[in-house]
Amino acid sequence: MSHPTRRFLLASLSTSLMAGRARAAAPKAQPPAPAAAGVVLPLSGDLSLIGDECLRGIHLAASALNAAGGIAGHKVALVAADAVDQSHTAAAVNQVITSGHAGVVLGTGASALSYAGSAAAELAQMPYIELNAPAVGITARGFKFLLRTGPTTSMIGALAVSTIQSRFKGRKIGLLFNTGATGGAIAAAAIAALNTAKIPVLLAIGYPEDVTDLYDPVGRFMRAGVDLVLHAGGPSDVLGFYLAMQAQSWRPQTVIGCGNGYTLRETADALGSVFDGTLVITAPYYPAPAAQIAQAYQAKYGIPPRSADSLTAYVGAKLVFDTLNAQGGSADKLLDVLRKVDIPAGGLANGFGVAFDSSGQNTRSFVTLQRWHGAQIAPA
Repeated sequence: MSHPTRRFLLASLSTSLMAGRARAAAPKAQPPAPAAAGVVLPLSGDLSLIGDECLRGIHLAASALNAAGGIAGHKVALVAADAVDQSHTAAAVNQVITSGHAGVVLGTGASALSYAGSAAAELAQMPYIELNAPAVGITARGFKFLLRTGPTTSMIGALAVSTIQSRFKGRKIGLLFNTGATGGAIAAAAIAALNTAKIPVLLAIGYPEDVTDLYDPVGRFMRAGVDLVLHAGGPSDVLGFYLAMQAQSWRPQTVIGCGNGYTLRETADALGSVFDGTLVITAPYYPAPAAQIAQAYQAKYGIPPRSADSLTAYVGAKLVFDTLNAQGGSADKLLDVLRKVDIPAGGLANGFGVAFDSSGQNTRSFVTLQRWHGAQIAPA
């Protein structure tokens, strides 16, 4: 007869071996997928060209990271919502957070939309990374969950004035701007810089965002003898300005354009040769280090990049995706880690570096002076 203790030990050993085999056969638990990145842009309406160009840059950044293994081994998940105008932007942000389960929001392509979108994200305590919208006031509200990777209207105004000082001394200056969030902020920055430099403005004219007939302002510039116009405007404004100049057979010696209306290839295509020689202040437009990104754009979309907005969005989104990957896909400490990033100027594909100040602004972003000729844009 077997001893009871021996039977107990044999049974225990058998049970342990079976449990061990079961554990060995069970699949290893997979780490959770990274949180999705919400994308809030104007994908319809008046600003849809800008929004779509920004979205293309974000998609290219996601594709680049996916080709290198993704975020923590997973493909980048993007959840987009249409911020057709300012009144719909907060709802778009809430949509990507609640329905799309986003762990970070990327936006917004336009300053008016960014004010609303970043406020909604702040209330939700959700990281909001502004990629393109430049109004300086966006990062002046003391928000804790907001960073901006791209340049500001103060940078645009400063370069406009330094260009006038170095190249166009003594010109009779006219300032034309729409009074929206971006155009108004550019004008305010330019006026402040002009006053500091003691450069007089012969005539300054503002107009509402929904005004596209600029016949009267052009007539006033012509009668005043203005020979340099600094214009801050959107796509419709730029077309209206040049059509008004054509109608009156007048053009100043120099036009310096600021704002997204001047950066779009569609504007140059629509206006043709009359747009040649127009100077533009914009974020870097696909310099040599970004050649591979331009090639990827051409391969994916069948046309060359339409503006610098896609590249500006690309480098900002890529910075976010790379940081998420370094954190194992978790967005919990994303903002803290980004605030500590120190990349020297030239470290990103468009020439930006990265260093965020206390307001959340990337102080190593910048703008450049470009010139249109033959529907091509190049450094001036």
